[in-house]
Amino acid sequence: MVLEQLYPSSWVEKKTRFAFVMGASYAVLGIASALLLFPQDPGLASVAFTSLLLLPTLNRMLSIEEKQAAQDKFNLLTPFKDHTDIFKVYAFLFIGVLLVFSFFAIALPSIATSQMFEPQVRILGYIGQAYSDDAYFSILVNNLTVFFFCLMASFIYGAGSIFIIIWNASAWGVVFGIVARNSAMATSQNPFAYFLLTFLAVLPHMLSEASAYCLAAISGGVISKAVIKEKMSSPQFNKIVKDGLVIFGLAILILVVAAFIEVYITPYLLRLFGV
Repeated sequence: MVLEQLYPSSWVEKKTRFAFVMGASYAVLGIASALLLFPQDPGLASVAFTSLLLLPTLNRMLSIEEKQAAQDKFNLLTPFKDHTDIFKVYAFLFIGVLLVFSFFAIALPSIATSQMFEPQVRILGYIGQAYSDDAYFSILVNNLTVFFFCLMASFIYGAGSIFIIIWNASAWGVVFGIVARNSAMATSQNPFAYFLLTFLAVLPHMLSEASAYCLAAISGGVISKAVIKEKMSSPQFNKIVKDGLVIFGLAILILVVAAFIEVYITPYLLRLFGV
């Protein structure tokens, strides 16, 4: 792909902060492509086009991660040392995409936002709502379902779980933008100031949940590459599987914490920040 030459995978892995620029620029291209080709329903199409642009780079990065993981001896710290770079790439991509969708949601008229990003707008009512005490397990089960789907998508399709991650980034971005714009209209204040407040209030929940999904993508993707490139039951293959299981276990723990934050902390922070 021509655009991949702008962001070579080996270069992005060494300079992970540029993944933010890659995510933001690809999100703009994805939205523009969706509007041109699917003007009646660009919400999901923009996510799909953005994901397709990212797939080649991420697949190559997962191959690099698999090769690196196969060379090191296993201990509980090696998975974090081996995969820190690609985790940062996923995180910067997520933030870049989120900010682009937020910008469009704030800058466009409310009717245009509702039409362009109709699938993302649907989840607006679920963000920051007050939950009953028994809602925790319902939220956790829902997040675990997304988590395992993300894991399996990575295992089967390599970097295919990027669609789920980009969908979450777009949904968060659109919701943040709408909340900020509505709050600003009610108080005649700057919507970008309210966006910052909303972002900070939801950051603990968003950061923990998105991190779990990114770890699932890395775990499944690296093991997927090992199945293709390594001999089954070889020391290299076994080491990579152990790496993946450690990352998997950490992601589950983070997801448990994320559900707790969503139910018990995020509504309080939103009220505290006046959003």
